[in-house]
Amino acid sequence: MSSTSQDCCASDRTDRALPRRVAQDLADRLNGVLNRTVSDSRLSVAAIAGYPDVFELARVVNEDKAPLELDGVPLCLFVKHVVAIEDGRCRTDSYSYRLQPVGSRKSWLIRWEYMRDPPRGDYAYPPAHVHVNATFADGTPAGRLHVPTAPVSLELVLRHLITDWNVNPRAEDWEDILGQSAAGFDG
Repeated sequence: MSSTSQDCCASDRTDRALPRRVAQDLADRLNGVLNRTVSDSRLSVAAIAGYPDVFELARVVNEDKAPLELDGVPLCLFVKHVVAIEDGRCRTDSYSYRLQPVGSRKSWLIRWEYMRDPPRGDYAYPPAHVHVNATFADGTPAGRLHVPTAPVSLELVLRHLITDWNVNPRAEDWEDILGQSAAGFDG
């Protein structure tokens, strides 16, 4: 959030703190959803160096990014969600959600990815896509395919984990919790 003439009464310290507070509010909302539906794990907010209005949400353990533990299954979910703060709101710049076996940081089963802006001009893949770590009948790996999707909210991924991967929901009203939270997703 840059300072404008309308912000003239805000001190520099307050003006710099506002974007982080907005990003923290998003992390708090997502942590509430996670903790009421599938996990005790929590997301932290980290500033992106050189970009005062851009923040990364991810779980951090011992200063390293770590996946979220999931209830009732030997799987975990790595989450990296980058948001830019514009006009006091979070805008998703990118995300990466990676379903993986517990204890296997390099291995994954499904990856959902999104980049609002391509990393380079010749990037030919859809901005939002999914990868499935599978093999075609002829033995060719399928994981390099970029299957197009619309932007996918974390809440939709959590719904998928409960319905298709047998993650134990923590509350009977988990569908309502996810639905209400996803209503504000800005992909």
